[in-house]
Amino acid sequence: MVEKVAIPKVQDLHIGQLAVRGNWIAACVHSQMAWPIVTTEVPFRERTIFLIPWADAGASAGIMYPAAAVCLQPNEDRDLGQLLISHFLSSLAWAHGRSIEIEQWGGGNLPRSMGGFNGPYVVARDLIHPYVPDPADAKARLALGFYREGLGLNNPAYACLSFFKILNIFKDKGPDQVAWIDDTIPKITDSRRARDRISFLQKSNQTPGKYLYASNRCAVAHAFGTTANPEDPADMRRMRQDLPVAQALAEYAIEHHFGVKSSQTIWEEHLYELKGFTEIFGEGVVASIKAGGSPERNLWPPLPRLTVTLARSGGFAALTNLRSEIVAIADGCANVMCTSDDNLTAMMLRLNFAEERLQIDVKHGLRSGDDGSEGALRGLASVMRFTRDYYVRNGILEVWNWDQRTLLGRCDAFIPMNINLDATERTYDALINNYENEAELRSTSGKNDGP
Repeated sequence: MVEKVAIPKVQDLHIGQLAVRGNWIAACVHSQMAWPIVTTEVPFRERTIFLIPWADAGASAGIMYPAAAVCLQPNEDRDLGQLLISHFLSSLAWAHGRSIEIEQWGGGNLPRSMGGFNGPYVVARDLIHPYVPDPADAKARLALGFYREGLGLNNPAYACLSFFKILNIFKDKGPDQVAWIDDTIPKITDSRRARDRISFLQKSNQTPGKYLYASNRCAVAHAFGTTANPEDPADMRRMRQDLPVAQALAEYAIEHHFGVKSSQTIWEEHLYELKGFTEIFGEGVVASIKAGGSPERNLWPPLPRLTVTLARSGGFAALTNLRSEIVAIADGCANVMCTSDDNLTAMMLRLNFAEERLQIDVKHGLRSGDDGSEGALRGLASVMRFTRDYYVRNGILEVWNWDQRTLLGRCDAFIPMNINLDATERTYDALINNYENEAELRSTSGKNDGP
């Protein structure tokens, strides 16, 4: 079943921080990346970037473009704001492998977009963004800019040229580029389309490096000798066939020469699961734990109060603002007990540093008790909601520092196996309704303070 997406009204978007007048810059975009249908805040370079969905401005302006916006200080140069957003969008395009084109700049005293948007509507309920790189190296940043440019160009010849510019950043001589391409071609294994074209090129009389440099890069950049004629169907067809190879070479260069990890590498390493906890423990202690050691207790760091929740949820009261304490360190893991102030709810977190995993055992590591009060049953209902959403709604576990409102760790979506999803959800719904109804009875009967 296709879910109908409601387009919000402009006035419904300009609320909260987006209603605060200031020195706003907004990039109106066309995005192949799924854009969130609700306003989403993304931290970037110690700023907050707001991803604003398209909106209905009425008959006068029609549908407003989706936008990325930032509020600058009153006297900050607006060009700095445009550069910041451009860097952010290039990083986002790299992380998602999708084009994000800036159609126009807007802003003013509010983050205003421009009207006239007619699609395409590529949407997501929200944006889960464990990885938005921000390399400090100027050449790496330039490479990400060329990458986003290449993704957004409809002309295959100029898209190829944008990707070749990335190679040109660190190989400025033709023979060096040819040699690098020939050395790198065997390492291109992820893209099937690229491998198919490479297999074809390897059957020709020249190396892939010589062919791509002469018949692709130089043919696009120059209008003499071997050239790519924009009116020749055969030339444009050849460029479209070469494009996956040029893109794959650019991606390899960005990751392996400039050191900007791909989302695939980030997912494989899954360091984001324990990133915040690693910072709290310190690299030395974590290295000791990974090696199987058990540091002396005086080296165990105090932990902040924690909130355990699921991405895309509104939170779970019983799992908010919990006391946290390290109770054991062994076998490459640190076990953290999180307990509510009324001691009725407790959850064990397993910080598996050896495998870089944030782990919970909902069946055996989560408990919630009943002291006879209304609040206890509300807590039980809250825990049942968490369990239901985690098991049957592909819950994405998150652990936050409650005091600082910072994310310490996030897991990938939980994928249930060998369970009847509909029956399991109905069972939890019945439990939740029963606890809520019993809580109402206790409320009316005055049983609010426990025994």
